Amino acid sequence: MIRQSDGVSLSALIKPGNTIYIEGKPSKDEVLRLLTERMLPQVSGAISAKALADRVAEVEKLNQVLESGFYIPHAKFPELGSFYGVLGLIPQGFTDPATGHTVKAALLLLSPHKPAFFQRHLNMLSLLSQTFQPELIDKLASLNDPAAAAALLASR
Repeated sequence: MIRQSDGVSLSALIKPGNTIYIEGKPSKDEVLRLLTERMLPQVSGAISAKALADRVAEVEKLNQVLESGFYIPHAKFPELGSFYGVLGLIPQGFTDPATGHTVKAALLLLSPHKPAFFQRHLNMLSLLSQTFQPELIDKLASLNDPAAAAALLASR
């Protein structure tokens, strides 16, 4: 199982209910919108739809697509007490306009904006970038089944 030293695991973050397959060749903005919409039910008790959309849009300008083709839009909220994530798998991918990289996997990550979570947030970003390499991304995108994708990640 993929696990980091502070007890946060990808299998706890990525479950079938928060893994989506996005068909066609969506734009980066469309992927971000779909991930944000899927995230909202997880955090709606703490964060409004407008606050979520506004903060993600604001911070997204700073988020880069990695060379591996993995995109990690992320934001911090003081109202949260733990990590929240939504994994989007895009079998046909989209081309990131800023880097030219083809993106087949994107994970919207929300973290608590609290001093105790600063290092955990950085560790999670590191874990994600180390785990989501091209071979794994291609395999996940080809599964076209959220339960199978979550199981594959849990087995690593």
